[in-house]
Amino acid sequence: MVGEDETKTIRHYLSDVILDGQLIAFGYVTGMGLEHGYMEDIMVHPDYQKRRIGVDLVKGLLREAEQFGLGIVTVTYESHNVNFYQTCGFTPGLGEVWQK
Repeated sequence: MVGEDETKTIRHYLSDVILDGQLIAFGYVTGMGLEHGYMEDIMVHPDYQKRRIGVDLVKGLLREAEQFGLGIVTVTYESHNVNFYQTCGFTPGLGEVWQK
């Protein structure tokens, strides 16, 4: 728990890919400035998928997060995307989701 005299530091590592003025890919890692971050909203325009743009985007975000001291980055994805995230360096694992 953060006390009144402490400052919360939420960091975001954002990356996008723009081609001919059009946003074609986007994603980010967010965290509390500690050792753990969470990757989300990895998107590549359908016309540009299957060209390794997403893989390069994710790997770039992971390099940037590592440079800022994050030792763990987690991501939640649908089962049909497992090969994509394994290609990016993630190891599938068990986890749980809490929803309000």
